[in-house]
Amino acid sequence: MKQLLLFGAIFMVTTGISQLPSDGVTTSPEEGLEVSEKWQRARIFYQNNENLAILSSQGLALDHGRKKPGVYIESDFTENQLAIARMIGCDVEVLIEDVKAYYKERGSAENLKPKSVLEEKNTACTGGGSGVPTYTTPSNWELGSMGGFYTYTEILSELDAMASQYPNLITVKAPISTFVTEEGRSIYWIKISDNPNTDEAEPEMLYDAVHHAREPGAVQQLIYYMWYLLENYSSSTEVQSIVDNTELYFIPVLNPDGYQYNCDNDPNGGGMWRKNRRGGYGVDNNRNYHYVDGNGQEQWNTTGVSANQNNDTYPGTNYFSEVENQAMKWFCENHDFRIALNNHTWDNSLLHPYGYDYNKYTPEESTYIAIADMMVQYNGLGMQSKLSSDLYPASGDSDDWGYGADLTTKPRIFSFTPEIGDDGFWSNINDIEDLCNSMVWTNLTAAHLITNYSKTEDASSYSVTVTSGYFNYTIQRLGLEDPANFTVSINPISSNIISVGSSNAHNAMNLLQVDEDSISFTLDPAITDGEIIEYEIVVDNGYYSESIPVEKVYGTGTVIFSDVADNVTNWTVSQTWGTTTSDYYSATSSITDSPNGDYANGINKKITLTDEIDLSIALSATVSFYAKWVIEDNYDYVQFEVSTDGGNTWDPQCGNYTNTGTSDQDSGNPLYDGTQNTWVKEEINLSSYLGQTIMFRFQIVSDNFVTEDGFYFDDFEVSVINASSQGIAQNTSLELNGYPNPASENFTIFYSVNSSEVADLNITNNLGELIKTERLPTGEGRLVLDLSSFASGVYFYQVRAGEVSSSIQKLVVSR
Repeated sequence: MKQLLLFGAIFMVTTGISQLPSDGVTTSPEEGLEVSEKWQRARIFYQNNENLAILSSQGLALDHGRKKPGVYIESDFTENQLAIARMIGCDVEVLIEDVKAYYKERGSAENLKPKSVLEEKNTACTGGGSGVPTYTTPSNWELGSMGGFYTYTEILSELDAMASQYPNLITVKAPISTFVTEEGRSIYWIKISDNPNTDEAEPEMLYDAVHHAREPGAVQQLIYYMWYLLENYSSSTEVQSIVDNTELYFIPVLNPDGYQYNCDNDPNGGGMWRKNRRGGYGVDNNRNYHYVDGNGQEQWNTTGVSANQNNDTYPGTNYFSEVENQAMKWFCENHDFRIALNNHTWDNSLLHPYGYDYNKYTPEESTYIAIADMMVQYNGLGMQSKLSSDLYPASGDSDDWGYGADLTTKPRIFSFTPEIGDDGFWSNINDIEDLCNSMVWTNLTAAHLITNYSKTEDASSYSVTVTSGYFNYTIQRLGLEDPANFTVSINPISSNIISVGSSNAHNAMNLLQVDEDSISFTLDPAITDGEIIEYEIVVDNGYYSESIPVEKVYGTGTVIFSDVADNVTNWTVSQTWGTTTSDYYSATSSITDSPNGDYANGINKKITLTDEIDLSIALSATVSFYAKWVIEDNYDYVQFEVSTDGGNTWDPQCGNYTNTGTSDQDSGNPLYDGTQNTWVKEEINLSSYLGQTIMFRFQIVSDNFVTEDGFYFDDFEVSVINASSQGIAQNTSLELNGYPNPASENFTIFYSVNSSEVADLNITNNLGELIKTERLPTGEGRLVLDLSSFASGVYFYQVRAGEVSSSIQKLVVSR
């Protein structure tokens, strides 16, 4: 009875303005007057998934905006939609009273600032010494006249200009077959390739935009990317490799009628029409695809839709009832697309299927995650990879259909939805260029992934302790093309590298396969402690040679501080931090922010190393620790920080495993969040602080909603190469590294022994009991351990020569 009364009340509210279309403006049939309803930016605290289902059934579009799962959805809603939310018991917090006026004001040309006076953007930081790629804005790209975005007419003019200037790289825009929209418009496509007017036997990729008419950022960044490809073809080997060996197809505006409606009604930007223009009420093109699940059940019109044709999420009368969707279907059936990016705004995420129901995964979920993570690795806005249904299910979307439906008439497509940006449908005019630039890495990487492509990373310690040894690396196949063959070599940059070994071939790699390998090196015997060693790991995939810059420092580090985390006596603790025996890297404890359970809401707790670290005579310095964590992604976070002024100010540090803070965190700065279930060794270069005395601390910050297990660290260590130790490091040096880890049958250890003493490799179990000893000769080499007699579990290995020992390494045996 309660639910019947609730829906009855909702019916009274919605029918009171039942003729009101989803943009909030219509003509009253009785009076012929324009009726306008205000749009507001608001947070709806939805409490449970049942309320989400009710809200979506009443036409609230919940697929965009800022989302805190289990707590709230923040987006743009009409006053009527917010009234429905309040009626079902949801709390509503209005953040912007009139969002259309807000969009128009910040899109005004009067607010456009010269680039020189814009605030300097924070950039993401990465480990391993490699920097974030940077991209120069194409000279032909410019802001549009609609709040900084292109009008539909301007988009067509841009496409014409491209074809005029680069006829050998891009086709003239052409309509998709004979499909014509409700208002008589063609839907145009374009192709970029080295022989654009010839259909070559090359991998194909699809980029599209504007399923939803109020998302101009989606097409703006595509035009930016297209100009980038064309202008850089003659100067960039990367761009040339892509254009010469692929066929890149673009549908910049799938929904031209809806887009033009916003141009006509809000020429200065801020238009909120979402759907196409069928019958004046429109259909949501991203609810008009279909998908049949594994049980044979049609999923179109099942979730995330409204039966009211005036609502934003009306899915139409049947799947593919809309000409725009029919055109997309025909286009995909007549091509062999491997990946599709169906661009939208806004949520700052890269979505993948399935989206029709909670926790539904494709059989290739691991592939989706791996290639999505690669596409967002250097996305300029810190885009996050997510499952489409992470907040709420929505049926009839392009990704479910692209990957899983109509496979007898089209290929299986790895379809993704980039939800671009994090501050609304109509970005600030001063942010549009950065928004477009942020997507270049993602777009380029998608094009790489349809060919032969890998992710290659340095796997050696930052310190090099011997003049001859091995540079280690890992390579993972991510590209979708067979056969997957790669050649890896080392290109010396600094003159202190005398020679390197021959290249390695990694042939016929399986998709997602990871190889660990190394290439030998010889350094100048006169090299001195503290010298920087620079080289490139060069990966040739047959189309393109990618260079990964690597920086190392020479010398045997002296450990000046070490804490095995058995207690917190070395630390000044802010309340909750303490030791735990429930989880650790090395027995028998680690330090965590919340030893007795999950961390609390609304905290900012710190643990500070009590003693300062003196780097006044250091030539090089690193801090390392083992860590694992489960922290609410995109909201709560942990930072590792350094202070140079006695703790008055603190600088968050970039590590191998840090992410870039979102607008709900320490925006733009490095931090730890999300999930890292296994222990990893974090190593941070302290070269920026040489010659100073510094302090360290960890801090955990949480908001007032979701809590998680928290952050653990163990085996904290500070190592330096000091000027006063010059010459001493040559006497004895010991270095170990091994793979694969975890291992099952064999484990290969790379060793480097420079000592006049006898060197022994010792392997112990988790209780500290000696399991195996091997005598190691002086020099560099490889030792293959037979693990057949090892039970599954955790082991530790270390080499010792006289009074000198290497660092302890961990080995996991798993069967």
